[in-house]
Amino acid sequence: MRRKSPHDRRCTYVVTLGVSADLESLAPYLSSLGVADCDVVVLDASPRPVFDDHRRVLRWVARHLPAASGNNAALQLAIDRSACEKVILASHDIRYTPSQIDQLCDLLELHEVVEPHEYFAPAPWWSRVDAGRALVHRGVDPYADHGATFAFRRSAIRGLRGIRELDDDPPVRKLIANGAEVHPATDVFVLRIAPALPEWIAERPRQAMDDFAMPMKTAFFFTLAPMLLLLALLGGLRLASSYASAIAFASIVLAVRGRSGASSRFRLSSCLYAPLWIAERSCTVYWALACKLRAPAAAVAIRSADAPTADRHTRTSTR
Repeated sequence: MRRKSPHDRRCTYVVTLGVSADLESLAPYLSSLGVADCDVVVLDASPRPVFDDHRRVLRWVARHLPAASGNNAALQLAIDRSACEKVILASHDIRYTPSQIDQLCDLLELHEVVEPHEYFAPAPWWSRVDAGRALVHRGVDPYADHGATFAFRRSAIRGLRGIRELDDDPPVRKLIANGAEVHPATDVFVLRIAPALPEWIAERPRQAMDDFAMPMKTAFFFTLAPMLLLLALLGGLRLASSYASAIAFASIVLAVRGRSGASSRFRLSSCLYAPLWIAERSCTVYWALACKLRAPAAAVAIRSADAPTADRHTRTSTR
């Protein structure tokens, strides 16, 4: 039986490979995507020795391509190298089921860009903090927050002005800013494997830095700790505690609201972690600012913590 051409597949599934990727679980998953009628592409920004090690494993299950680091470098390569009109872009820790891929492909018949929501498993305490963040954001805005995956139609976005600009805005926000029609698929929940604790900590300033494009949200977190200190100095600990309690209560209410329609994927206890995310972000926003002010190179390094700077092989042609 003749092997199916990549152009004849239903969609192209593009994976951005981080240095922390577990190839033992990733390779079988990518192999299953090939069976599910996906053209599978891996964009690898690892240095040459690591890239070669990855290639020995992944060349059997995907088109393994060199890439530059950064979210938008991955988006541009996904546009240029995908063989199919419909493209799913995902980080290495995302796990779709065949039915979810079918859902996204069907939604792409109606929309230019589709962004599903994510849930985390396994669920150590730090991934529950992220779950609290996701629920708070879902309670405010239907769009996913810091989404690690989305899908798009190549013909709809490749001609958008500004897409090729070299900046580090989150890809979906960049697409919205350039006029793409984005559909938040609030009823599609994709599994995201929880990172190890050191990896999760390393991601904190990058996520805070991503929100610098949202001035009101960033201003809230910048002013939260100084406001608590000011209230403690002027009105005592009771006033400061009342303010902190009000913020914590409001975050839990928003998380409970965001859990509506997502109760099968998020435990009720995840809502109680929303105040921990508020506290975490009010600290890491200063960490992100320090990195940004210290040097542009440091800011880029934080943003691409999952994708270390590419070696010279990123300029070579596809093997």
